[in-house]
Amino acid sequence: MSDRKPRNAVSADGEVMIYGVVGDEWDGLDAKSVINGIKALGKVDTITLRINSGGGYVYEGLAIFNYLQAHAARKVVHIDGIAASMASVIAMIGDEIHIPANALMMIHNPWNLAIGDASAMRKEADNLDRVKASIIAIYAARTGKSEAELSQLMDAETWMRGQEAVDAGFATAVGTSVDAAALLRTDLSLMNFTNLPDALRRETKPNPAAVAGLVRAALTAEHIEESTMADTVNDSAQNAGADEAKIRAEAQAAERTRASGIRAAVRAAKLPETLADELVDAGTPLDKARETIINKLAEADESGPQTRNQVRITGDAVDRFRTGAQAALLGKAGLAKDDAGNELRGLSLREMARESLEIQNVATRAMRPMDMVKAAMTHSSGDFVFILANVAEKSMMRGYEEANETFQQWTSTGQLSDFKPTSRIDLNSFPSLGKVDEGAEYQYATIGERGETVQLATYGNLFSITRQAIINDDMSVFTRIPQRMGRAAIRTVGNLVYATLTANPTMSDSVALFHATHANLGTAAAPTVASLDAGRVAMATQKDRSKNAVALNLRPRFMLVPVALEGTSKVLMASEFDPSKTQRVPNSVAGLAEVVSDARLDAASTTAWYLAADPNATDTVEVSYLDGVSTPWLEQQEGWKVDGVEFKVRLDAAVKALAWEGLFKNPGA
Repeated sequence: MSDRKPRNAVSADGEVMIYGVVGDEWDGLDAKSVINGIKALGKVDTITLRINSGGGYVYEGLAIFNYLQAHAARKVVHIDGIAASMASVIAMIGDEIHIPANALMMIHNPWNLAIGDASAMRKEADNLDRVKASIIAIYAARTGKSEAELSQLMDAETWMRGQEAVDAGFATAVGTSVDAAALLRTDLSLMNFTNLPDALRRETKPNPAAVAGLVRAALTAEHIEESTMADTVNDSAQNAGADEAKIRAEAQAAERTRASGIRAAVRAAKLPETLADELVDAGTPLDKARETIINKLAEADESGPQTRNQVRITGDAVDRFRTGAQAALLGKAGLAKDDAGNELRGLSLREMARESLEIQNVATRAMRPMDMVKAAMTHSSGDFVFILANVAEKSMMRGYEEANETFQQWTSTGQLSDFKPTSRIDLNSFPSLGKVDEGAEYQYATIGERGETVQLATYGNLFSITRQAIINDDMSVFTRIPQRMGRAAIRTVGNLVYATLTANPTMSDSVALFHATHANLGTAAAPTVASLDAGRVAMATQKDRSKNAVALNLRPRFMLVPVALEGTSKVLMASEFDPSKTQRVPNSVAGLAEVVSDARLDAASTTAWYLAADPNATDTVEVSYLDGVSTPWLEQQEGWKVDGVEFKVRLDAAVKALAWEGLFKNPGA
């Protein structure tokens, strides 16, 4: 594995160095790195671009260009050595474009690597024509030349020196010339250009030391005072004459060109980055590396299904489609802001399915609607189903988060790693520490496993997205339905929690949770100052179950009531004086506990009410989840019983009353 580290192409003073392959993340020249670097500058008045690049990835370059075009700062471009191919497109962003007399600019047709049958090749050719049209529009806006003239220049792979570029309108000013050998860090003979003059092949050998001299001169002219940089550049320029330093610098530049070229070719072919690492580390020459890449593509094509049309296109278009389609569907479903600038927002589900195939270069014109939708749902890329699944999951989580549940306030959360019965440790086993006399040994405390066991169970349901639903543009199948299932998932847990209170389960000592034996069942009475105070006393005087029988001194933290008692209970908690007295008698239970009401308690009794201690201080009711994941899972598979995709909403949970000491019940009256 190569130990090269990505470099930052954007400096803190607003200078963007496009030195290398456009889109190469190892040079920090991928669109994401460049754009994030510019964003990190904050508000700046001027952005300076220094370009010395033979080109690179079209879509990465276009992303950089479009971002800069929208940026409010003034853009000043310096072509230090070469601006060829995609680098020349980026250069067009400048309000000022400076190019030395012996620097180079080149424009040509975009190209790509494709594998497939004749139809697939024609499809890719159409894509390249569209890209060319976009680039021509950028050149035309700068030069004022016609589309036809620019197309001819691109067809011919036109090379221009500084003055020629200015005369043709591709630059605004001719800068100071330097030694031609200093202009380039890239050996143009390795770039596969078809019309590069032989003279340029001989003279464009990289010399980083002289490039540093050029940059120093430009910085001095712009009155940028950085003494450290100037000292470094002076040293480099002085050493440029030394043969050993020159040979070393040129060897390093050649190696950098080889490595960048290999990584660019591997990424264009959409092959694993590990292949690039292997070729770079093995010292494989660039031309041999390209042969290896082509052979890898051929092997992949031969090993796949014979009916597959496979075209290697840049991943950017596919990623943009995924992002745009998902955003469009989320906007339609009301799960996100509707973006009026999203070109996919007006597509129906059927049209979106077709577009997902077209973006993967699958011809759909001859397909019937049902067959086309099926192809989209079963395509090896999984783009369409991926998009639907993402929207369905977000819908499910919206329902989960919006559910009006109350149990989380007063229960604790546990984690289980499997579905086996698990004993919980008694948190009330340590009411006090034992005395250690002088010189005596510390004694091990006994950890009590009270016998209460917890075991996970799985809860879930299925829903499907059929071909018919897609053709009918039925959004509800992956918005409203999963949203309600997400709400049902959290409600299922709530049902289990409140059933634990109302069902009064038998504990490990063979006694019901709320029982006189447990000293946590009060005399039937409506919520009053007296009855609440009796519950408070009962909880505080609960004793540890060990032989010490020490009082636990627990306090109520929550008052759990049916909705029918919510108003009365809140008045009791908020009143300064006893509401039942005609005299101003202080309310001794004011603020005793937080009132939590739930309608599921009404279903069992409209009079019974409960007190619960703080679940962080003592055991009460625990809700456990598999591996601590409290949100529902959404799983999918290709439908068998239905024509489409089946989804499963699943939640693994368990609810258990771990102890009775921190819980109190009054049957009410």
